[in-house]
Amino acid sequence: MVMPTSRPSVEPAPAQRPGLYIPGGLLSQSVHAKISCTDCHQDAKGALPHKQKLTPVSCDTGCHQSAQSDNLQGVHAEAVAKKAPHAPTCVTCHGSHDIFPKANRQSRIHPLNIVKICGDCHAQHQTPADGFDGQKHIDNYRGSVHGKAIMKGGMSIAATCADCHSNHRVLPAKDPRSTVSRDRIAGTCGKCHTGVSETFATSIHGQLLAKGDANAPVCSDCHTAHQISRTDTPAFMLDIVNECGHCHDKPLPGSPAGRTLYASYRESYHGQVTRLGMERAARCSSCHGAHDVKRVTDADSRLNDQRRIETCRQCHKGADVKFAAYQAHADPSNMQRSPVLWGVRWYFIIMMSAAFGFFGLHSVLWFSRSLYERMKHGSHKRHHGGPAIKRFSRTDRINHAFVIISFFGLTITGLPLLYADQGWGRELVLFLGGPRSAGVLHRCFAVMLILNFVVHGVGIVSRVRKHGVRKIFFGPASMLPRIKDFTDCFGMWKWFFVGGKKPKFDRWTYWEKFDYVAEVGGSGIIGLTGLMLWFPVFFSQYMPGWMFNVAQYVHGYEALLAIGFIFTIHFFNAHLRMEKFPVDDVMFTGSLPEEEFKEERGVEYERLLASGELDKLRVKTPPRAYRVAAVIAGITAMVVGTTLVVLIILAGLKVL
Repeated sequence: MVMPTSRPSVEPAPAQRPGLYIPGGLLSQSVHAKISCTDCHQDAKGALPHKQKLTPVSCDTGCHQSAQSDNLQGVHAEAVAKKAPHAPTCVTCHGSHDIFPKANRQSRIHPLNIVKICGDCHAQHQTPADGFDGQKHIDNYRGSVHGKAIMKGGMSIAATCADCHSNHRVLPAKDPRSTVSRDRIAGTCGKCHTGVSETFATSIHGQLLAKGDANAPVCSDCHTAHQISRTDTPAFMLDIVNECGHCHDKPLPGSPAGRTLYASYRESYHGQVTRLGMERAARCSSCHGAHDVKRVTDADSRLNDQRRIETCRQCHKGADVKFAAYQAHADPSNMQRSPVLWGVRWYFIIMMSAAFGFFGLHSVLWFSRSLYERMKHGSHKRHHGGPAIKRFSRTDRINHAFVIISFFGLTITGLPLLYADQGWGRELVLFLGGPRSAGVLHRCFAVMLILNFVVHGVGIVSRVRKHGVRKIFFGPASMLPRIKDFTDCFGMWKWFFVGGKKPKFDRWTYWEKFDYVAEVGGSGIIGLTGLMLWFPVFFSQYMPGWMFNVAQYVHGYEALLAIGFIFTIHFFNAHLRMEKFPVDDVMFTGSLPEEEFKEERGVEYERLLASGELDKLRVKTPPRAYRVAAVIAGITAMVVGTTLVVLIILAGLKVL
């Protein structure tokens, strides 16, 4: 209002009535500049000043009938009708006298302002009876790619609340008329993402949606509703597998173990390293596509026989037809789907059951008999001091040291792959610097194992040339099984149950020979399959792609067999049995007290004594420091190994 100028200057101006003063300039800039006050406030016509409380204005009075009609169908009008607190009206969003065009930066509904308008209101609706958490939705949107573009980037073209939920007819997603309902959300997103929408419409997902399939995925199933992130971020790339798994987690036909596409992928190398946090590994979308997913039988599918090689070559340059035969969803439990892998799986079931069953019982009975003998006759006498007999050369000990280092290194860097679904597996990878760093370390230890394997082979050849094939492979000091080993084994089992005297052993016992043959054979198998997985494109020139499924399975379970056996049976045989507890230091010191040697290797002792070779093997007792170092190293190895075995067992029992 403009005050009269005819009044005396000494007379004070009347006080403004709070809430009623509207600057003239404000109205002249608004969309209502060309209409008068009484066009809206019709009950203000007549004598001025008008009454203080005017009837609320109805915006549909000949002007905004369409918008008002849409609003009356939405949840906002429903809230107003129920007199819900903070229920929004036209004024809440558009303002009252300061209504500006949407394109005007001052407008409340300008794209850079409307998010605040919606957010301020919905932030007050935190977890009501219907479970709607408005604050959470607002926070999720602000952290999304759309919200950041608006709030931080100032991009007025980014999607706002109104772009997705519409301006006036705001309806819940469960309402089929809603712009964010399952049947309509693809079209809503397509207003901005035109190209993606067109591609999605031709995909198997889009076709299923068009047919009314209630299980067909829509945009929000993969990208979420409010917490939409960039698709090139590590978090999205690693989580998309889980999103696909929500739908594709149904048992495969003919799978007795109930394996699903999701589970079979997780068990593959791609799935394992993805779960460990490597975003470079192939994900579902890497092979099947993202918005252009087609049935494999479709000519346009990325996995069609004509395009499969092209898809593989995205990551594996030089891949050929044989390489493309790799089964991304192989099922070891399904004989019809993966017959060779099914056979390999049963081989390991039988082999592991036999090995752990026989030697596990062997260890339990040995411990029980030793405990009984100790209780009956007292502690076993340990021999210290006096002359010692050389058992291993420096080369043998260094070789064994590299075996220990490479074995522990491969175990610690490789186990997380087999147990990528376990928290301790992921934590172990983080400790190693991430999946890529763990992979590099694993390959370094693999090279060490291969070199050690080669050195050992050269050593055998050298001994054969020096002593002849017969003595090395078939003589009393041979590491290969002989008839005596079977009689010794029978004698030990007899001692377990009956007691009396143990068998007299030669250079090697039957359990040591089993360890050796298993270690050499296992190292060869693990090494070969590891090289196949390391250089798949090269090896695919000579073998079909499904062999890499076999290689992965064999590599993992042969390693698991070795880990379980070494960290339980071997630890007991070498260190934890009462005669040797806590550590057998012969491989560390290279020698054994003569009395202990005579007691443990009676046959070899008598043979060396008779041939006069025993004198050549007598050496001084190693310094005590050697024994101390051996105990520290041995206990450390057993603590680490036992801990890993416990974690493996708990994982198998689904405790972790």
